[in-house]
Formats: sequence, structure tokens, C-alpha cells
Amino acid sequence: MKNIKPIILTLALATAGICASAQSRSSYFLDNYVYGYRLNPAIMSERSFFSLPVVGNVQADIQSGIGVSTLLYPAPDGNGLVTGFNSSVSSEEFLSKIKDANAIGLTADFNFISLGFRKERSMTNIELNLRTTTDAALPGDLFRLLKEGSKASAYDLSNTKINVRSYLELAFGKSHMNVEHTFTFGYRVKLLAGLAGADVLMNDTQATVNGEQLSVNVNANGRIACPFISFETKEDGTLGNANFDPTKLSPAGFGGAIDAGVVWTPNEHLSVSAAINDLGAISWTYNTLLESKGSVEFNGLDLSAENSDAQAELDKVADDFKKLANFGIVDGTASQVEMLPFTANLGARFRIPYAEFIGLGVHGSYRNGITPEWDARAALTLSPCGWFSITGNYGYGTFGPVCGAALSLTILGLNLFASVDGYCGPLGLYESIPYPVNDFRYRANVGLVIQIGKRFTR
Repeated sequence: MKNIKPIILTLALATAGICASAQSRSSYFLDNYVYGYRLNPAIMSERSFFSLPVVGNVQADIQSGIGVSTLLYPAPDGNGLVTGFNSSVSSEEFLSKIKDANAIGLTADFNFISLGFRKERSMTNIELNLRTTTDAALPGDLFRLLKEGSKASAYDLSNTKINVRSYLELAFGKSHMNVEHTFTFGYRVKLLAGLAGADVLMNDTQATVNGEQLSVNVNANGRIACPFISFETKEDGTLGNANFDPTKLSPAGFGGAIDAGVVWTPNEHLSVSAAINDLGAISWTYNTLLESKGSVEFNGLDLSAENSDAQAELDKVADDFKKLANFGIVDGTASQVEMLPFTANLGARFRIPYAEFIGLGVHGSYRNGITPEWDARAALTLSPCGWFSITGNYGYGTFGPVCGAALSLTILGLNLFASVDGYCGPLGLYESIPYPVNDFRYRANVGLVIQIGKRFTR
């Protein structure tokens, strides 16, 4: 039983340390936010701008349907932490927090350069970005097996998925407003160059428990798209060390995508907007194919409260995970056209008559990753002057209650913006450090750009 645990612990805990991101949804109604076109290409910056290298737009995001308190618990002696698989934690307490399908999602977006050219009724933007997406789906049976494997005879571990993609994005965008200033349409055309991709899928994988012995019938496939990385094969035919070959630096795939959006402003107080982003695909060439098939048997792992803590458990299961995930290299290559996870945004905003600096808005978003994700929020925006705007929001989505805030500040042509989205559910406290009890989501975005030229408003 011990050899399955790293699948959960590695994915649910180790991936939490990966810096990743998606565009902050708290910025949707933020005035003078230059990157609004990323959420909806019909949203135009008030002025022309160019980004500063490195600090132009930095973002970070992680979201999970598995809460910290689901996996980690105070040790019974009060010294440190243990995992939910420890015998000191009851099955009822641990498994009540586990869903039939459990998702972990990470996305990364690093901006190298951005240019925006604003005219009275139109705007043009050009960007170069590095984007990375990571998605994992873990079936509930995986957790139930680990916690109480002896209480049932069979567990279905199929549909355990991991998907990682990294690619460069060169984007050209255009938006245009009609003469009456009531309707704006925008689009972004993107050329994509795949840098690296990898995925693992456990197909028909079943675990059978007989007393203290666990038998796992493994049927898993993996693919790696990275032409400048090759792998050695051990004497037993399994995956060995990775080797970097700088002479083979080249894209692992090519593709394209488009964003499209509209903003309807029937009067000076009301605006309604809708957009769909990342509608496209990449054709990947997988230079390394992996396969793991057969039956593996293990004995149980002693995780008694007397001799175990969270770190010790992680150390124990890490070694055994290598035995279970015993992939071998399959001869040949493969190519596949894969759709990008697209995002849809819908929003409405109302400015208070005789107090136009106050805005009330609603926003809904949907993303179709390995596990679809959605949220809906209500927002309040304050823009007392042309150089300062602040907004806050609260809502609910796939990963529980969410709230966020964002601000934009312009001084002497330098525009500083920052935003944060976060989990708003119950919090626990461990050694004076708060942590989310249930599902969690955290997203941060900060950047600095230079604005130039005339300021245009509706």
C-alpha cells in the first residue's frame, strides 16, 4: 500500500510549491489597467504603453480541491504534523473531506514584452509571453485505498491524470470602438511554439487488497515532448537519467489561438462584456513514449503515531513511488493536435449616477482544463481620479469561496498595478500561521509599465 501514496503526496503537496499563474480576475473592472485586454480583448487601455522587462507583468496562481487540512493534521503528541494517512487520524475525519474527483490546477504566464498603441477609438497591442499549464486529476478511490485498504477488496485508480504544457506565445491584438462609443469589438491572434510537454494517464489500473498485501495491476502511459532532452535506459529496461543536448534546441510543437471579445455600453452608466480566450490548439511531437504495465505487490507501511510524522512519511513513500511508477521507454515517436484549455468571461458593470467614480459589477468565468473550473463574483470599484483605481470582489466557484482586490496607481507616467485573488473559506491556525481548511485558491499579479501619450476616456 505504501507505493501508491507518493502519487497523492507528490502531486498535492510538492506541486504546491510551483510558481504558476493565470490572469487575475479581480482586475476585470479595474480602471486604467493596461492588461485588461488579456481578460477581454475589447477592453482598451486609456493610454499607449510599453512594459518594463522582467517586472512588466509577473503573476502566480495555484488552486486545488484538496485542502491543506485534508492532508496534514497535528501530531497526537502535539509535536509537528502527520498526514491524513496516519493511524492517529480517523478514516471518518479524513475521507469525509475527499471527493470522487479531486483536482489540482496550476497555470503560469510570464510576460517578456508588451506594447500598446492607443488612438481615440482603437487600440493595437503586441506581446511575447511564456505560458505554462499544469493540471492533475486524482480519483477518490486513491485516497480511500491509502487510508483503509484492508476494508475493501478492490479500488479503481483509473483516470489518474497529470498534464503539463509550456509554450511561447506571440500575440497581436486589435480593438475598435464605433462612432457612437457604444460598441467595442476586439480580437487577439496568437502564434504558439511549444517548448515542452508531458502527460501521464493511468488507464485500467486496479488495486486489490488481501490482508496486509496490496496487488496493483498497472496500465499507464506517458509522453514527453522535448527534443533537447533524451533519457537513458537502465539494464532492466526502465527509465534512466535525463540528458540535455543543446544541439537539438528546437520547438516541440507549433500552433495558434485566438481571443475574441465585445463590450456594449448603451449609456454612460452601464456596460456589458463577454469574451472567449485561448481558442486554439498546438500540434505536439512526442519524442519519448513511456509505458508501465503489469502487477506489483507490496506490504503495508507502518505509519503509527508513535514513530511517524509528515516528513518521515514523505521520505518513506518517495522511494516506493519510484518502484510503482516503473516506466519503460517505448520505441518511436507520436504527434497529436491538442486543444488549449479555453476561458470564457462574462461581465456587467453599473456606474452610480452622480457618483460615477463608484462602480458595481458582476463577473463570471469558466475554464475547461482537465477538470473544468468556474467562479462567479460581485465587485465594487472606486476610481476617485484618473491616476488611481481600486476594486474588491467576493464570490464562489469550483474551489470554494473566493475574494479578491486590485489597484492601479499612475505617477509621472509609471503605472503600478497589483491584484490578489484568494480563498475565503474557514482558516485554521498552526503555530500562528493561518492555512485554508478546505479547497483553496491563491493568485497574485504585480507589474510596472510606462504609459505615454494622450489619455482617452469614453
